[in-house]
Amino acid sequence: MKLMDREGFIMVEKSNIVSYSFDENGLERIRNTPKGVNWPVVYLIHNEDAIYIGETTSAATRMHQHLKNSEKNSLEIVEIIFDGEYNKSVVLDYEQKLIKYCSADRRFRKILNKNKGQQAAHDYFNRRYYRNQFKDLWKQLQKKGLAEKSLKVIENENIFKYSPYNALSVEQNEVSVCIINDILNTFETDNTGVSLVNGCAGTGKTVLAISLINSFINAVNIDDELLDGEAREFDDIDEGKRSALLRLKNYILKERGGKLFKIGFVMPISGIRETIKKVFKECGNGLERRMVIAPCDVVKDDYDIIFVDESHRLSKRCNITNYKSFDDTSQKLNLDSKRTNQLEWILKSAKHVVLFYDEYQSVKSSDISYDEYQNSLNKYAKNVVRHQLETQMRCLGGETYIEYVKAIMECRRKKFETMENYDFLLFDDVNMMIENIRRKDDQIGLCKTAAGYSWEWKTRPSKRPKDNMECYDMLVRTGEFDIEIEGYKYIWNLTDKGWATRRDSHCTIGCIHTVQGYDMNYVGVIFGEEIDYNYETNSLEINLDKYMDKKVKQNTDKNHLKQLILNTYTTILTRGIHGCYVYACNPNMREYLKQFVSRANSVTAGGDYNGNEDN
Repeated sequence: MKLMDREGFIMVEKSNIVSYSFDENGLERIRNTPKGVNWPVVYLIHNEDAIYIGETTSAATRMHQHLKNSEKNSLEIVEIIFDGEYNKSVVLDYEQKLIKYCSADRRFRKILNKNKGQQAAHDYFNRRYYRNQFKDLWKQLQKKGLAEKSLKVIENENIFKYSPYNALSVEQNEVSVCIINDILNTFETDNTGVSLVNGCAGTGKTVLAISLINSFINAVNIDDELLDGEAREFDDIDEGKRSALLRLKNYILKERGGKLFKIGFVMPISGIRETIKKVFKECGNGLERRMVIAPCDVVKDDYDIIFVDESHRLSKRCNITNYKSFDDTSQKLNLDSKRTNQLEWILKSAKHVVLFYDEYQSVKSSDISYDEYQNSLNKYAKNVVRHQLETQMRCLGGETYIEYVKAIMECRRKKFETMENYDFLLFDDVNMMIENIRRKDDQIGLCKTAAGYSWEWKTRPSKRPKDNMECYDMLVRTGEFDIEIEGYKYIWNLTDKGWATRRDSHCTIGCIHTVQGYDMNYVGVIFGEEIDYNYETNSLEINLDKYMDKKVKQNTDKNHLKQLILNTYTTILTRGIHGCYVYACNPNMREYLKQFVSRANSVTAGGDYNGNEDN
């Protein structure tokens, strides 16, 4: 019902959450409730420990079906969300969002929606309005004790960002369908195969990988009868995805006797690997911590399928930490350790391999070069099916911002362009930039500063406190520091594992190895003393005497090293969801950037952020 206020404006009635017992008495009440029979609603069925979330256009019909389901016998209460302005698109959207947010909130230990998160997200009329209204709905759930954490807190948690319940974009969904079919084609023909997914930073490669793994783990739970109407588990999924998932289920049951595929998820970057391990452990629902492995672990089990995220960070035997481990793994696979690389290990260790790749994010001399990558594929992969992700999923500046940054770093940008929906600001004072980032970190979290490797990492006390904040406080008391710019002194990151989500990241300066693979709300970027602009040649130049990463420098061609450093900055510059703040140590570099980046002293640095309305 719509009411008018005193000035004649429409007052929209808030969503109403009504509780019913999950039994025949509750069903009878629902049948006699307005909008209980023929209206789109979202509902939650739960006990104190577990919850199932769904949507329907007939609450009475759907509850009748759920009451016959033995898996839901222990559930006790039905919460139905009624709203006179809901339509089918809204309830599909809200259902997906509630599954994802409740999973990350962890008020309920168990989410029973094993097969959700499979449909593609789609736009619909007034979508932005309804997504903004979702904030009010979540607050109502908090008041009823059905949710605990705020949306702002949840959105910064890794289990939310990497949730298997993420709704895929249309593009991601199309690629996922193709990859499921790629893999089944490999096994049905008793062949080997590779699915290669190319996509730049922020195109959702990690989310797609986790969604695919979830599909393979939970495919056997699909309702293969595909009953008409509301009883169908997948009535909100496009026909291509439904067909692929049913094909997958039938193959597992009929050809493998119900035995699931043995899956490994290789994460070459150790910091993000630990993060994803924790996510898998917290998610449960078939996802297990042991699935997430390092490249050398591929020889420790017999894998059917191996997914590889950040595959541009796979290594060769050059400037690495543990040569013995590299040699031992190569020997187990009968490969010459001096000629092979981690990609070749993986290609020899599974029947089908899914690779996620971005050549612009290769940042270390130990990383396989583009040519080496292609040569390894040509050598060990008979059937390579290539896929492309192009839609920007992280940065609200979209593909426009990503291409703008690449053009700046390649010195092919000719004129300034305003970034819509994105704060891209250049600071003349480094400490002002860092303090702005820290204030935003206090407000919304996940706002960090990172720098190029232009200063030695000296603060490595041999007997440091285990707690990194205590360690930071100790370094401050003793006057130790790593970075000095214009008289300001800072300390490098105290760890490279999960740095972005640790308390000490608020005080310290990160590097490429701590931020690659992570999403930030805002990122501050310090262009170090090693990178400068040459007006005569219109090019960025690298002073290797000012570059302090000795391992990357060792035995590395100068031109290759320059490209790695440019890749490093490009990668850091594309970490921010809402904005990127920049400072350059060298005057020429600062003047060059002024041509393309708004000045912070003449533009208000981004306003307060109150939640992602369009998440």
